[in-house]
Amino acid sequence: MNTDALASFVKIAELRSLSAAAKLYGLPKSTLSLRLKQLEDDLKVALFERSGRVLLLTEAGQTLLGHARQILQSCDTARAAVTELSDDVTGTLRIGATGEFGTAYYTQMLMAFRKLYPKVEIELTFFSPHVLYAPESLDMLDAVISWDEGIEGGETLSTAKFALFASKSYVERAGMPRKPADLAEHQGIVYRTSAGLQHWRLQKGTAQESILPRSNLIANEYWTIKYFAVAGEGIAYLPHFFTTIECERGHLIPLLDTWESAEKRVSIRISRPHAPSRKMTAFMDVCGRYFSPGFVFTGPRYYVETIFDASQQEKGTEK
Repeated sequence: MNTDALASFVKIAELRSLSAAAKLYGLPKSTLSLRLKQLEDDLKVALFERSGRVLLLTEAGQTLLGHARQILQSCDTARAAVTELSDDVTGTLRIGATGEFGTAYYTQMLMAFRKLYPKVEIELTFFSPHVLYAPESLDMLDAVISWDEGIEGGETLSTAKFALFASKSYVERAGMPRKPADLAEHQGIVYRTSAGLQHWRLQKGTAQESILPRSNLIANEYWTIKYFAVAGEGIAYLPHFFTTIECERGHLIPLLDTWESAEKRVSIRISRPHAPSRKMTAFMDVCGRYFSPGFVFTGPRYYVETIFDASQQEKGTEK
């Protein structure tokens, strides 16, 4: 039985769609379809039946799924055991993560790791929280990194605080808020979580505020939120690390800078904490250094650049 075909079958079963699996894992749809056909021909059974646009497992498919996961896990364990015998840290590091701040956070950390351990293959996959925390997802990953909202467990990698930011052009047009009550007169750019619109939770000493601003710009992706803030469309609630470059370059300015959120935890959960592989031990060591005070990242960094004066947008005047 071909392990590539089994792996493709598991991917399709998890997402219940050939197209979705192809998009998420970066594989041609034709390749997944061919591997699935080969597996069904080999077993002489149908593994899926179609219900509208969704692929549902047949009874045979449901039976195979559990075995397929065990087989693939055994293959990974065997591969890891053999590579442990070499002097170099090798193998495939499979990291699952929720999608917040992916290029500004997870990828920079993985780039720091890659510079030290170039022989380790890296697979970083972003999932929605309900998929990421499912037991079957955890079984297929070496570790899960997430921004926790009241979720216990895991080891803390770092913490971050959110604050309010806007462009100079927006402040010149709408005025500078001096206190949280002033935000009622301003336009917000609001992030949508899986549970609903994100409130701006701010605190200063013992004082606390929870604000849901008026908004006609809502998105479930923080880069989009930041883009519209740089473009002068309103105030955004973002973590400090995510706006460092934009603030340095004058594209954004902090507002109510003595008001910010409580610390939000970034954690990592290792799938096999009692018997970590060499690559996982190396990764945790790099994470510790990456988030330690004084660490300077020297790789590429992403940010939103302003290439025109937002106040001259209607005229199309370039800087």
